[in-house]
Amino acid sequence: MKILVTGAAGFIGSNLAKYLLDNDYEVVGIDNFNDYYSPKIKEFNIQSFKENPKFKLYRVDISDRETLKMVFAENPNMDAVVHLAAWAGVTYSVENPYIYVKDNVLGTTNLTDFSLEYGANNFIFASTSSVYGDNQPPFTEDMDTSHSNAPYPATKKASEVLLYAISKNTDLNATIFRFFNPLGPNLRPDMALPKLIRSAEYGKVFELWQDPKSSARDYTYINDMMKAIEYVIKHPNKYEIMNLGNSNPISLQDILNTVEKVTGKKIKTIENYLPGQMKETLADISKARKIIGYNPKTTLEEMVEIYYEWFVQQPEWYRKEQY
Repeated sequence: MKILVTGAAGFIGSNLAKYLLDNDYEVVGIDNFNDYYSPKIKEFNIQSFKENPKFKLYRVDISDRETLKMVFAENPNMDAVVHLAAWAGVTYSVENPYIYVKDNVLGTTNLTDFSLEYGANNFIFASTSSVYGDNQPPFTEDMDTSHSNAPYPATKKASEVLLYAISKNTDLNATIFRFFNPLGPNLRPDMALPKLIRSAEYGKVFELWQDPKSSARDYTYINDMMKAIEYVIKHPNKYEIMNLGNSNPISLQDILNTVEKVTGKKIKTIENYLPGQMKETLADISKARKIIGYNPKTTLEEMVEIYYEWFVQQPEWYRKEQY
């Protein structure tokens, strides 16, 4: 099977591309290598598979219709589109909403247009737990998600609604996964776990973005998510929204303590609370269990150990953010 993966050089995208290639899929990857975080990191993310003969990379911005159409025209008979490309980050979106609308909403529209035109009718979209805003956890897919706390989740919600309308009126099959705080190799360097690891390893002060005891996240191992995506590649849904989490929220204090336990080193902290942040995320995953057999089992300590073992094997420039 031939799969188009957008955002193929990002954290989730690079993990998915490698996972699919390891399982004998063909992968057409798209990424614009923007500077939201260092493009050098994104180049590094694809290093292990970029020469794989079953992998083809396009350095394309999905908001550029003409160039994006060329990708579809040059790669007929694609079986599915897994749309992971997006400007992410809650705080940055408050300051720069235009970028998020252009890439996250317009880019999604462009992809659905060409998916339909070229017969790639299985469309899998990465949404976010942030769409739940101030809802009380646990979060279920039928909750009202029309009151986002920042432009980033607002653009994800807009794309969810857009996909519903397109699926209703065309042959497009659309599955929306609301991702809950994935952890694993290639994790974005600005996320909590890499920052905590570097704070432990190099004595950097870790900035607490919320109260560490009351703030909690539903951390989820990336490979559990990859299996869910592969299932839907093989078994399309007409239109479904599913949470992909671990159903086990972990406080910021607990993940900090876990990193200290795994590394054997103490972490210094200061307060630097940020706007637009959700207090807690907690996924009800009963729908994903029922429809796709989703069954995450990786514990937080296992996730931290996996990431830490991977992290210490990376080049010094990567570990010390020399990019």
